[in-house]
Amino acid sequence: MTADRRKRHLKILELISTRAIHTQEELAEALAGAGWEVTQSSVSRDIAALRLVKVDGAYRRPPRGSITQDPDERRVAESVLSCEPAGDVLIVLHTPPGDANRAAVALDRLAWPDIVGTIAGDDTIFLAMKDGAAQRRALRQIRRLVSS
Repeated sequence: MTADRRKRHLKILELISTRAIHTQEELAEALAGAGWEVTQSSVSRDIAALRLVKVDGAYRRPPRGSITQDPDERRVAESVLSCEPAGDVLIVLHTPPGDANRAAVALDRLAWPDIVGTIAGDDTIFLAMKDGAAQRRALRQIRRLVSS
């Protein structure tokens, strides 16, 4: 996913969490108001990629099934939008705006032995890993949670 598309997805998630958006046209107008030039077809693809659903006629993030009973794993699964390696021992996670700290706290509470530290911003988390093998294991674990 390109950085531009990821930023647009984050903006869409912010928009639908702060106001009721009922149609693709409304979403395109809201994005245009935020400085994004989009077409109806790109908005349609974004809605599909984010797996948005309509609740009471407005777009929302899909509810997650009970993939796990652990609330910290559930927090990570619900918050992480993307997960990428950075260098040999770092992982960068992207979340909707405002979710990074809660997801990082959940990761800290999980106390995975491969993670030696977390740093959270508003919508980005950096994970420092013990080594390259630890990085690969953690990427698998996080992707498993997110894809469930």
